Amino acid sequence: MTSGMLGTAKLNSQQLQFALLKRNKEWNNNRGSRRAKLDIIAEILLFCEQQKTKTSIMYNTNLNHAQLKRHMETLTSHGLLEKNVNKYLTTEKGYRFLELFAQLNDLLEKSALNQLSDFPKQP
Repeated sequence: MTSGMLGTAKLNSQQLQFALLKRNKEWNNNRGSRRAKLDIIAEILLFCEQQKTKTSIMYNTNLNHAQLKRHMETLTSHGLLEKNVNKYLTTEKGYRFLELFAQLNDLLEKSALNQLSDFPKQP
């Protein structure tokens, strides 16, 4: 497999994982549940696949200014987001976070389904 083909395969895998995360985001919003900090971070990183302004990130992720400021400072200081002239973009490290986050969500979902199947059937 050439390096170009390997890059394409990785990109397709990333796109699939991101699609799953986006679907889970919509599902969580429909349930009305509170979001965990890691869910918010993943939403920000997903949204910043292309350069976005702080205002558009704030509205899309449904955060107030103080919350957004705190998350953006954390993400940029840890190298998950980069700032280019008032626009933010997810870094390779940010994409790696999303891959691991998707794998963890998948693992937890499978574990929860297995626990449900262990319950006795109701007559």
